[in-house]
Amino acid sequence: MSTVEQRVDRLEEVMSRLAEEMIDLKHEMADFKNEMADFKNEMADFKNEMADFKNEGIRERQEHNKRWGELANRLGTVIEDIILPGAPFALKKKFGTEIQNISVRVKLRNPQTKMQEEFDLIAIGDDNKIYTVEVKSKINNNAVESALEKARNLKELFYPDRDVIALLGTLSCDNESVKNYASKNGVFIIAMRGEYLEIVN
Repeated sequence: MSTVEQRVDRLEEVMSRLAEEMIDLKHEMADFKNEMADFKNEMADFKNEMADFKNEGIRERQEHNKRWGELANRLGTVIEDIILPGAPFALKKKFGTEIQNISVRVKLRNPQTKMQEEFDLIAIGDDNKIYTVEVKSKINNNAVESALEKARNLKELFYPDRDVIALLGTLSCDNESVKNYASKNGVFIIAMRGEYLEIVN
């Protein structure tokens, strides 16, 4: 066999091996492409699962918040049911006034300004003063400010010619700092003392 024939044979062998390797590479690339497609699909599934998980978490948080809100509303109503019936007696004891008229959970609308305000309790005494009680489950300085604002609005919008007394009703108030803050701002706190409601500052 001549040298040229040997070279041709070797070249054919190399070309054959190269062709086989190219076929193998092509198969590997196809496998890799399929694996990448599978990975992409898995990532899309994972992304969808995470979105579902996130949405479920949001729904659960919204449901919990709704339940907490309902519970807080019920608690507020229970406290109102305890505080409001005893308020006239506490007012008489503190101010010596007989309550002539009392409105509970009332919404008032000023015909001129069209402003509407909701009040837990409005009482009119025989001393011609207006008493408004804002009921809170827990009191702090912000609650004092809220009661004060309610009284200001009541006077400004509905009883500009009367003295309006601000009261804050709660089950218990042992916080001397809050009592002092309320006293300094002219807000009276009605709370349970023993078996009876009393104004505690």
